[in-house]
Amino acid sequence: MKSVGQIKGGNVLSTEIRPPDRAWPCWPSLLLGGLLLALTVLVYWPGMQAGFYFDDLNNIVEVPALYWTKLSLDGVWQVMDRALLPGRVVSNLSFALNHLFDGLNPAGYHWVNLIIHLLVGMALVWVAVLFAGVGASGPTKLERKLFFAILATALFLLHPLNIQAVTYAVQRMTSLATLFTLLSFGCYLTARLHKDARTTIWFFLSAICFLLALGNKEIALMLPLLLLLFEVCFYPLHWRERVCTIIQRVGLPRLSLMVLFVIVLLAIGFSQLYYASHLIRWNELLPGREFTGVERVLTEARVQFFYLSLLVWPDPSRLNLEHDFVLSTSLFQPWTTGAAMMGCLLLLVGTIWLCRRFPRYGFPLLGYALFHLLESGPINLELVFEHRMYLPMAFLVLLITNLLVDFVRMGQWVMLLLLSVLLAPLSVASYERNKVWSEPLVFLRDCATKSPNKFRPWYNLGTELGMAGLFSEAEPALLHALRLKPGHSLAHNQLGNVYLMTGRQADAFLQYRYAVEADPKNYEAVFNLATQYYMKGARPEAVRLFQQFITYAPPLFDAARQQAQVYLQRLR
Repeated sequence: MKSVGQIKGGNVLSTEIRPPDRAWPCWPSLLLGGLLLALTVLVYWPGMQAGFYFDDLNNIVEVPALYWTKLSLDGVWQVMDRALLPGRVVSNLSFALNHLFDGLNPAGYHWVNLIIHLLVGMALVWVAVLFAGVGASGPTKLERKLFFAILATALFLLHPLNIQAVTYAVQRMTSLATLFTLLSFGCYLTARLHKDARTTIWFFLSAICFLLALGNKEIALMLPLLLLLFEVCFYPLHWRERVCTIIQRVGLPRLSLMVLFVIVLLAIGFSQLYYASHLIRWNELLPGREFTGVERVLTEARVQFFYLSLLVWPDPSRLNLEHDFVLSTSLFQPWTTGAAMMGCLLLLVGTIWLCRRFPRYGFPLLGYALFHLLESGPINLELVFEHRMYLPMAFLVLLITNLLVDFVRMGQWVMLLLLSVLLAPLSVASYERNKVWSEPLVFLRDCATKSPNKFRPWYNLGTELGMAGLFSEAEPALLHALRLKPGHSLAHNQLGNVYLMTGRQADAFLQYRYAVEADPKNYEAVFNLATQYYMKGARPEAVRLFQQFITYAPPLFDAARQQAQVYLQRLR
């Protein structure tokens, strides 16, 4: 069966996956793959003891809809309706299944995340082998492609930069989105490169996997564009023929009017987005943030180069869940902003050129850039998170695999030995970083130390120290958090708890009052302040606050609500 190729310098680059010349022994690759999976489990073993951190709390721990005790259709509807991010239904259902089997034991969530990481590795090997046969100048033995795909995937599985997408429980959303995105792309490649009776089934499976990816994270929206770019890169003659046929049938004048109409519609759509502050904010502060959409876009240019630096030099001392990144307020403030913007533009132009001349190497780079695009826009997200590299890095594996297949001529075992020199420090760094994640106080101290001017890590550290009974350390941490963000209700309440536990009732009372004044919907602080009024004998204030708490506090506070009702009965 013939396939449309890409002509470069008189040569036709095949877009078929060619069968190997002869039977190939697969046991070395299977052995290598098994050893890689075992090494990945060993590297992540300490992280399986990690707790719930930061967004784990409001996405998992504090969502009663995920507290499944039995399987039921009503439970599924509850998850779809009442989760914090209901659109990410696949991940939320997986969290609910975790609770069904092991409650809120963090270890169960972490082990499922690790299994997903291993599945991502296997899917990546499959896609890399498929992609290695696209646009190749000649037949390549399947054994060779499989071996190099596993070596390239080893860099992905063991890289410390991916720990956040695995050990951070809530980022199952990222790893599952990556898994189904890769499966969708792999099914599409199989359907596109093997024209037979099962082609329709493969296209159907690709669509199903795309929907599943979208049910985990919105970054999957980039997949259709990726597939379109794949067609443009590897089947340009095929699409030129189609365009010429359409022009002949429709006529150039009509087609020009249709294109103009589409351009006008797109212009209107983008202009509406520009002014739709509830969707995207350009010159206004994003809700709950200290930057505008424009400032975020400018900053993200520098963030991209920061990600690349972590990719090349992922020393554990540079890794952090709470990066404190300097905001770009203009092209020249700081001066590196303009340089970063120019650098991104040059890299994009270079990638497009590479896609036209050598799509085997340019297309994976285009995929890497594409899956950064959505999270680098003027949207209400944190500036930097390491897990945002997880899906883009997968496409770098495709690039590395093709480079190894096309240019490495040395023996397999020599190549494995040379690559081990790189895999060994990556494995050690990942193991050490997972050890930090495994101990809450060590992890939170690490975050706070690396981000001295960021509120959230200091607030979380002070809260955890207080819960651990280390009140002498909790007080300065919470005071530092309040210096960074004065009047923060939650921090005042936690500081009040510390003062109360150390016998400083007057100071605790003031902190609870500050907390309620800053946020009347901080129901924990409302209950605490009402209790203080009750202890002081201030009946009117205590009754008012207890009634407010009983009426408006969410179900999470049911135990405290019962206690408040007891206090009210005593006051009557």
